[in-house]
Amino acid sequence: MMKTRKRKKKLLTIPKFANEDAERKFWATHDSTKYFGAMTEVNEPLRDARSTKKAISIRVDEPALAKLKSVAAKKGLGYQTLMRMWVLERLEREAVRP
Repeated sequence: MMKTRKRKKKLLTIPKFANEDAERKFWATHDSTKYFGAMTEVNEPLRDARSTKKAISIRVDEPALAKLKSVAAKKGLGYQTLMRMWVLERLEREAVRP
């Protein structure tokens, strides 16, 4: 009869990131379930993000909306989320313009 050895799983540590973009790129290419041992529980209450946002309506032509949905799907986002991100990015850019 052969003995089988149990392999100990190597605990992976989460690297320190220079910025959010580096962290985003890391998690886009790594399986977070392999890092559960390195994660700590956060005991903060969840807040409803909708309470800080105001719903609006805008009209967008069908071809533009189709392109928007396509780009959003490729990024793994909802199209409204992508639109909100783009608006906020542009507002930041405009804020630093002379």
